[in-house]
Amino acid sequence: MKKTLLIVVLILVSSLVLAQARIDVGTTIYNQFRWTDGLAFMGAHTETPWNGGRTDIHKGNFMRSEVQFEVNATISKYVKAYLRMKTIWDADDANSSVEANSSAWQTYWDANTGWFKLRGFRIDLMPGTEAIDQIQLGTPMGLGFSKWFMADRRYIDRDNAKGIYVKGHFGGMKWNLVRLWQPNWQGWNWNTGDFKAEDGTWALNFNTNINDVHNLAFDAFWFADTEFDPTDPENPNYSVGDDDPDGSMTTKEMYQNMGFGLREKWDISEVMSLDFNIMYTMCAANDSLDVDGDNIIDGYSGWEPVPQYASVGVPSGVFTVRTTDPFDVGFSPSLQFFYIDHNYTSMWGSRREDDMLMINGGIDALRNTYGERLGLNAFLWDSDQNAVRHEFRDNENLRLGEDLVESPVGYWGGTIDLQHDLDMLTIKGQFNYLGRTDDTGGATDTEDSIYDGDGTMYMAPHDFSGMVADLGLSGRASGWNWGLNFSYGMWEDLLDSANDADDIATTAMVVMPKIGKQITNSIGLELYPAYQMVTDEVGGEVTMEWNQIVVGHKWVYNLSGFDFWLRGEHKIYSPDDQVDATDDYKLSSNTLHAAFEVKF
Repeated sequence: MKKTLLIVVLILVSSLVLAQARIDVGTTIYNQFRWTDGLAFMGAHTETPWNGGRTDIHKGNFMRSEVQFEVNATISKYVKAYLRMKTIWDADDANSSVEANSSAWQTYWDANTGWFKLRGFRIDLMPGTEAIDQIQLGTPMGLGFSKWFMADRRYIDRDNAKGIYVKGHFGGMKWNLVRLWQPNWQGWNWNTGDFKAEDGTWALNFNTNINDVHNLAFDAFWFADTEFDPTDPENPNYSVGDDDPDGSMTTKEMYQNMGFGLREKWDISEVMSLDFNIMYTMCAANDSLDVDGDNIIDGYSGWEPVPQYASVGVPSGVFTVRTTDPFDVGFSPSLQFFYIDHNYTSMWGSRREDDMLMINGGIDALRNTYGERLGLNAFLWDSDQNAVRHEFRDNENLRLGEDLVESPVGYWGGTIDLQHDLDMLTIKGQFNYLGRTDDTGGATDTEDSIYDGDGTMYMAPHDFSGMVADLGLSGRASGWNWGLNFSYGMWEDLLDSANDADDIATTAMVVMPKIGKQITNSIGLELYPAYQMVTDEVGGEVTMEWNQIVVGHKWVYNLSGFDFWLRGEHKIYSPDDQVDATDDYKLSSNTLHAAFEVKF
């Protein structure tokens, strides 16, 4: 594989040289170290927060090296080419690298991270016609669609998805059309099955400026996972009837995901804009996945990236008003309302490449089926919101400095965001009120023939509501950047409307001062100690109460092309009278992440 790839690259580079193309070659060497002596807990830089305690220490201790080669070639004014090759090596330590990659999956990190792979390629054609501006063959980049439907991918193997992407225009209207073949993991049950030739996604976008202040866009997509027809007698798994095989096995769409949406941006004035995005998404499973006809996928494990219903269609939407100092006093208020239905599904939505909502994290602070508290961790350390139903895979194996993401699917909410810029001080405030879109309170089939009673996504059905408030102060004095952030959240979840003893109420608070300085031209420092408090009540009884202080720091060293980072978090105090004395939360811990990078 290595030799074949090397030969291909050499032939390509040689041919480009002979063609007198302009070639730019870039290389990146990145090396990462992680070490912890306690919980595998590092705020936004942990692999499995809140899960396992000291039994999972090894997941926070490893070394990983990455090498990437990029080739950009301008062959003519009509043709360009791009290649990206990357590999990852983990330290050969059975207690670190193996477990650190224990969740490896197809076309993601891969079970064999050491082999050198072609991660992405693209050929750009600019035909110079009236209607077609550009054709991208290979890995699509810069997708011009709603990020709730179609987005670029960051992770190492996500650009294994290849396709044909065409950009054009009709007069003043721009259009985008793409046909993508999805990678192996991107199926309705985390797998595209045995037959992949016809699996694919189509997406279409029209975008036009109605006038100087109105921009209108229409988006639509269709995802299809195609398999050999289970009702065809030729299929080895056939068990439907007594039909005779005809020598030819047909295919059938096992799962479809579709959606369309309308977006508008209205520049009301130079200091105020209004945005709305109205969406409707649908899912439809093959009849063989719902044998008893109850509209529930048989054998649904609760972990699929799709709803449990065999067929469902729902609306969702986001409405935003933004201002920039409308009163000419440095005060900029903004407002957002969102409703993302619990059955919203988009296979290609943005995972961590775009922050989809205005809220500063903290959408979900309740336990999920894995016993983790990713939502609470997102509240404690801030996070971004993605555009898919799941976020757990995307919070594993984070690179240094990357933030957590959380899913807003199944929630509605309103956000008031305020910012006031003064001469020596900036004040930021935000208030969010949140609720669940499936507030059944534990309904069962006998109580509600429409709702299945098993919940959606990752948790049981909730009658959930809560609020999150943030206040931040920041400024600069004597060469030091300083800040003080305060966050407070309250959530209530009526898990069972008939039994108050099962209700959960959570209160959480974070106080975090920050200070930083560029000490020299090469060395920078940030220090951010935090006080964190969380209390759980079930049926009015306190079931968990802890307080802790975490001291975080970041060092950056730059030396003319060599960049080095060191991040650390040290939990120094965590008393808890409500939890057994042997619990790991009582123990202090230290975690360090270091990395260096060279680009040339």
